[in-house]
Amino acid sequence: MAPPVAWTAPSASTEPAAAAAPTASASAAPSAAPSAASAEPPDAGTDAAPVADPSRLTLDGRATQGALLRAKLDGKLRKMAFPGHRAIVSDEGDFLIAFGRNAPKQEKMTITFEDGQVLERVFDVEQRTFETDKIDNLPKDMVELDMPTRVKLTQAEQKLDAVRKKYTKKTCFKEGFIWPSKGKVTSRYGQPRLLNGTDGGIHWGVDIAVPTGTPVRAPACGTVVFAEKNLPLSGDTLIIDHGQGLTSTFIHLQGFSAKVGDEVKQGQTVARVGMTGRTNGPHLDWRMNFFEVRIDPELLVSSEK
Repeated sequence: MAPPVAWTAPSASTEPAAAAAPTASASAAPSAAPSAASAEPPDAGTDAAPVADPSRLTLDGRATQGALLRAKLDGKLRKMAFPGHRAIVSDEGDFLIAFGRNAPKQEKMTITFEDGQVLERVFDVEQRTFETDKIDNLPKDMVELDMPTRVKLTQAEQKLDAVRKKYTKKTCFKEGFIWPSKGKVTSRYGQPRLLNGTDGGIHWGVDIAVPTGTPVRAPACGTVVFAEKNLPLSGDTLIIDHGQGLTSTFIHLQGFSAKVGDEVKQGQTVARVGMTGRTNGPHLDWRMNFFEVRIDPELLVSSEK
């Protein structure tokens, strides 16, 4: 029997290339959705700036495709150049860095502090191999979507994208993450899919095979910012905002235990596993975003489920 499949929107099956992604913002964290700012080039025609001690930037995490890193600056920021990234520094100097599935081998960040010192950091991004997920003998209507479904799908994705692009000052990610449900992982982040031999796009989540009705726990604290039933393909869908552009999305649910606006704690039940939307079996599909960038939830939790 084929593992449960999460049916993703065609519009969500691709990730923007690094050069086309929003670029670094050096301003203090806004209370609403941040705007993409152009990466600022070094000042021309001036003497070389003093080099900052590398210890003024601390990092937690490993630079690899699909990864999220926590970063902190020692000192006030004047500007940052980090092409292909949205980096928003809080008043305390905290910010997050996400490397997408297709991140290049090297990416360079240039930080200019208020005192004039400049710090350059080159990330050697670990490149990953994503095994193709082949699923055959599926009903035709699960693979070939009719036009009304495609239209509804586009509308739903636009709504979800708008929710994920908002910025809040929460820092729930600092407490770490736990698995939202315990079960066998049947499909992983970043896998290309062949459905009945045709291109099914990229699978952006982690599929956990568990029975219908299994509790879905908040992997970290946060605010429920989206909870709607019967979305095309995704079915019952819930999103938790963990702060500073980081969100968790759960799809194919069977109803909710929390509503929009609820503040939830890590481990709190927010929904139940179902098989709503288009899926061939009950399972939890857990996805994570840093704004537009889809990241790998498995890289944020321990191997123990």
